[in-house]
Amino acid sequence: MGAMTMPVRVEELTPEWLTAALAVHCPGTVVDTATVESVIWGTATKVFLRLGYAARPEDGPPEALCVKGGFQDELREVAGVGYRQEALFYRDIAPQLDVPLPRAWYADIDEALNQGLVISDDLRVAGVGFGRAGMAYSVDEVAAGLELQARWHGRTWGATGPGAAPWLTVGSPFFRHAMGQMFHQPAHWDRMLGLPQTACLTDDMRDRDRVVAGLHRQWALDDAGVQCLAHGDAHIGNTYRMPGETAPRFLDWQVFSLGSWSVDASYFLVGSLTVADRQREEEALLRHYLDVLAAQGVTAPSFDEAMDSYRKHHLHGVMWAFCPPEMQDPQDCAEMAQRHVSAAIDHDTLAALEV
Repeated sequence: MGAMTMPVRVEELTPEWLTAALAVHCPGTVVDTATVESVIWGTATKVFLRLGYAARPEDGPPEALCVKGGFQDELREVAGVGYRQEALFYRDIAPQLDVPLPRAWYADIDEALNQGLVISDDLRVAGVGFGRAGMAYSVDEVAAGLELQARWHGRTWGATGPGAAPWLTVGSPFFRHAMGQMFHQPAHWDRMLGLPQTACLTDDMRDRDRVVAGLHRQWALDDAGVQCLAHGDAHIGNTYRMPGETAPRFLDWQVFSLGSWSVDASYFLVGSLTVADRQREEEALLRHYLDVLAAQGVTAPSFDEAMDSYRKHHLHGVMWAFCPPEMQDPQDCAEMAQRHVSAAIDHDTLAALEV
């Protein structure tokens, strides 16, 4: 894109910049108008645009697009690594994964500005159904989501193939830093213990030192094990379904890294089912995941090995109890926390982690 500066303000998403960005993969694209239809401000901001084209290839981008990245200076300072990670995912890895993902028309980073931008289809226009934290999928829908995870896990198993990009870390630096800055702090912990969404916690899970030790123990075990591409935040609120389809797909790849398969599979399975469905079907779903993983041509863990890893991966979800109301709806947090706390109790996760 030459010397054009990457936008860090919504008003900098000009026809000139958009032309240069979209022409990277669609030469001949010329944008003559760009109207901001709406903006969803958040840790990562989503800007929904309606474009007019002076010229566009037959297979070029649609009029309705979404630009995702950092458009607030104070957030870009702390979350810029997440914006860059997601842009790198869509730029370098997604094209090789052979799994259904939102169609990205541009993805790139600017390290000096601590910025990463992704231009994708506006999925709202396509009538997509978005998942939401607190809702639940059916057992069949969760099975379909696990199949998709097994495909990208298998394709990157052993940290080879598309997941072996030299810049990709073992464990998510963004996620682990955020956990340390927020959830591990005594003041935040004590504040959240006074809110209704933490009512489901056992006495053991109210012990900050023990829970933090458990999380670090889990990370150490993950880092020492077999690596594959891990989404890292594969909860139901980061899923969507195309019209006429029941199988969920996954959004929001800001914290992906190399990691354990169970980072994704355990978190998604437990958080996407009612407690009763999870208790009744978790073993069958785990076996189904392992069958699909093995079908990718890798040596999958045995069921006993997988169940041991599954037992140890519920504290990530327990952290929903400590998600501040400024970030997520408290009722959704309470429901998600209940699901993960129930799994941590059923599988004695703290004991399994030896903390």
